[in-house]
Amino acid sequence: MVPAGQRAMSDVYAKIAAVAAMAVTAALVLLSRNAEPNIIAYVAALSLGSAAIVACLFWTKSLSARMLFAVAALLHIIAIFGVAAFEDDYFRFIWDGSQFLATGTPYGAAPAEFYGAALPSGGLALTLDGVNNPHLPTIYGPILQFIFAVAYAIAGTDPMGLRVIFAAANLVLIAMLARWATPERAALYAWCPLPIAEIIIHVHPDGIMAMLLMAGLLLARRYPLAAGILFGLAAGAKIVALALWPLLLRMGPRAWMAATATLAAIYAPFLWQGGDAGFGSTGVFAGQWYYNPLGFALFDRLLPPGAARLCAALIGLGAIFFLHARTRKLNDAPITIIFGVILLLAPAVNAWYLIWLLPFAVKDRMIWPFVAAAALPLSYFTGLNTGSDILLDYEVHPAAWMAELILIGLAIGWDWTRRRQIPKAVSDPAAGATPILHPRISVIIPALNEEASIGSVVRGIKQQNWSSEPEVIVADNGSTDGTMVAALAAGAMTIGEDQRGYGAACLAGISAISPKTNIILFMDGDGADIPEEAASLIAPLIAGTADLVIGSRALGRVEQGAMTVPQKFGNWLATRLVKAIWGVGMTDLGPFRAIRWDSYERLAMADRDFGWTIEMQVKAVQQNLRITERPVGYRRRIGISKISGTLRGVLLAGNKILYVIAREAFCR
Repeated sequence: MVPAGQRAMSDVYAKIAAVAAMAVTAALVLLSRNAEPNIIAYVAALSLGSAAIVACLFWTKSLSARMLFAVAALLHIIAIFGVAAFEDDYFRFIWDGSQFLATGTPYGAAPAEFYGAALPSGGLALTLDGVNNPHLPTIYGPILQFIFAVAYAIAGTDPMGLRVIFAAANLVLIAMLARWATPERAALYAWCPLPIAEIIIHVHPDGIMAMLLMAGLLLARRYPLAAGILFGLAAGAKIVALALWPLLLRMGPRAWMAATATLAAIYAPFLWQGGDAGFGSTGVFAGQWYYNPLGFALFDRLLPPGAARLCAALIGLGAIFFLHARTRKLNDAPITIIFGVILLLAPAVNAWYLIWLLPFAVKDRMIWPFVAAAALPLSYFTGLNTGSDILLDYEVHPAAWMAELILIGLAIGWDWTRRRQIPKAVSDPAAGATPILHPRISVIIPALNEEASIGSVVRGIKQQNWSSEPEVIVADNGSTDGTMVAALAAGAMTIGEDQRGYGAACLAGISAISPKTNIILFMDGDGADIPEEAASLIAPLIAGTADLVIGSRALGRVEQGAMTVPQKFGNWLATRLVKAIWGVGMTDLGPFRAIRWDSYERLAMADRDFGWTIEMQVKAVQQNLRITERPVGYRRRIGISKISGTLRGVLLAGNKILYVIAREAFCR
């Protein structure tokens, strides 16, 4: 509840922001319609207006949805009377629409091929003259091409058709934003001059993609199939929407199957006609274009051109997948940062690219996207727009470029510092501690052709100084030797599991444990684990200070030759990935481990082969179990390992471990 005094001030700030937004939009329209528009005045209005309006809205604590939309609608009506004085991309949109209606496809032929040809109208000839990069076929996706065709059918070569459609789509986006966030937060986008100018005055279609993505996110929980279709349509508008497609894995198989089918259906008719549907020109854009780079400028200075782009792309892809992997809930997806990474590392950064992320930034507690809305208009200070004889046509003035970097860099630094100052919740290790007064231990030993070692392992574990003798269950995984006979002779209970797989054997053993069991101890039957160290794994569970205890070979002493290099590397990589994604440090995926029965029940273990150990550890992290490690020794096993002893086993185990990590990171 906002106090009355604060509400009054909030209303003042909201009214100031609304009036300022209308004044700035009107000023931009008037400046754009001048015969010789002043670039300095125009950029000043756009940059300073965005900064002032956003600052007022940050102080606004309450705003009605009615006022939000009424002001936004008025701003859009004013903006449609503007002129794209410093932009010429709309010529390409009009040309594409005309070709789509004339030939059935906008792809394949470059506009330059029509120079000197007889065109049906003088207006279309003027449009052709205005198309930039005319030697390249279009790069715009099929969804946008349909919109271009509709606009051309309605308004011909007049860009007003595009303006009205883009404005209507942006108003739909704003209406959805009112559900996505509070009205005062939604106004940060709806009233900001940058998106209004770029979408309506400058006639850029990026709001279409943002609208489709927003609709998909709002429908994801209840209608995953519809969400998938919308994500597919978004990628059909702008291919950069694929950066959010990992979110489809969290929506379920119907969502990602629908997205894939939708995107394929969108492109199929154009590919069927023999064109490349814009991919060729997109490749040229990605490989050659260079305009107003931010972070990419560093790569460009340090590396050769091709290597710089490849390095930036790989780092960007890695960062995007890392951000998706760390996402816990769909609603918490760091969409703003994901698109921010793309802008940071892209060789070409236009001001309207901010529309990809600004709608999603309204829910975040970051200021850098809105500082960028005030900074990126400085990129309009190019040789072409300023009439400079020193700068190339599409070269940004060095002072303007440096100002962009400084402003955005300071804002990112501010957000980073503020985020680090937020106190993190500190959990009490003793909280929820429930010592086990009467331990009942079941030891599960999965085994496959371990006749030479299983007897000594069973006897070794039974001979420990237990307060109450544990039950020892050997889960035979289809042995063809005397493993079961040797286990029975040593005093173990045996159970057979014909389906091969480490996890399958463990699950079979668990199915046979006593109803009184409250602790489960896992160990291998090959003689590598040391039974005398079992007590150190059980002790924290009995004391109530841990829910899962992992015997770490990395912290203990490993006999020479007991672990292969692939095993050591696999353990290192898997545990580092768990640390990076879930923030919990571990050192080993060792099979020697113990877990409380009530904790095990929460994990819903399902893996039936090589992913068993990593699945247990990741799910324990996800369930906020108390996990600890204890150093254990590790001896050379008796016999040949079924995993590390063969190349096939190593590859299968490694792939499965990585698969389980990816599944738990992206599909939960």
